[in-house]
Amino acid sequence: VSEAMRTRVLQAAAELDFIPDRRAQAMRSGRSGVIGLLTDVAASTPCSIDIVRGVEEALAERDMSLLIGSMENRAESSDSILRSFRAVRVEGVIYAATYHREIHDFAPLRLPSVMVNCFSHSRDLPTVIPDEEGGGFSVGVHLISLGHRRIAYLTLSPNIEATQLRLAGLKRALREAGLDEPPDLAVPGQSRAGTFDREEAFVAARRLLDRPDRPTAVFCGNDEMAMQVYHAAAELGLVIPRDLSVVGFDDHRLFSEGLRPALTTVALPYVRMGNVAVGVLLDEK
Repeated sequence: VSEAMRTRVLQAAAELDFIPDRRAQAMRSGRSGVIGLLTDVAASTPCSIDIVRGVEEALAERDMSLLIGSMENRAESSDSILRSFRAVRVEGVIYAATYHREIHDFAPLRLPSVMVNCFSHSRDLPTVIPDEEGGGFSVGVHLISLGHRRIAYLTLSPNIEATQLRLAGLKRALREAGLDEPPDLAVPGQSRAGTFDREEAFVAARRLLDRPDRPTAVFCGNDEMAMQVYHAAAELGLVIPRDLSVVGFDDHRLFSEGLRPALTTVALPYVRMGNVAVGVLLDEK
């Protein structure tokens, strides 16, 4: 149409407060402009909030929308949510997990999909995961630079991917510094994956710090566990950082900024992971 006609149409649309029907657009173009985000937990944890924020930022740049389906406290399976995604013609699905792990029961139902902070059992889907080993290595380098030689790693469940990768990074830092691996370097502070038991973490921290050869530095599986190390140290009359250095993981601000002294912690790039996931899904398919 002519520029004059275009101007008249847009003016009339503004006066009538007209909003285009995306469903009609989708039927005509074959594109809905909507991405589905499937998650195993509601967007309430720091990592999931940041992943969602990263996805939303990347979609806003493309003038696209996000539809979120959570499996937390819902009887329906991921298949049911994915079918509802298909009903609104989503252009793809991002599966975001609350912690870095293997997913056994995700079948994308022929929808283009990307996994974030997790990976499929069959390893056949594009995946965006954090450099957990690099995080453990950075912690080791930092503590060694402070002069620590008796370092302990108070872990989350030994069965999760992140625990083993961070341990590998910590061991690499010790090797590259020419140091021997301390006995009992890794001590479980949690027995179950996906949950956090404060009492279990406190008991493990108390036992660790009460050893005759107690460590001078403790690397913790997350910031909430680091808080329990602070409590155990206080109960034993140890002063942080004079008697003990503590490093957390995840940069959960409620803990890292709320503790005194403030907690040294490792921040994973969850927002960036959300950005990258959108790019993998839309720009590289």
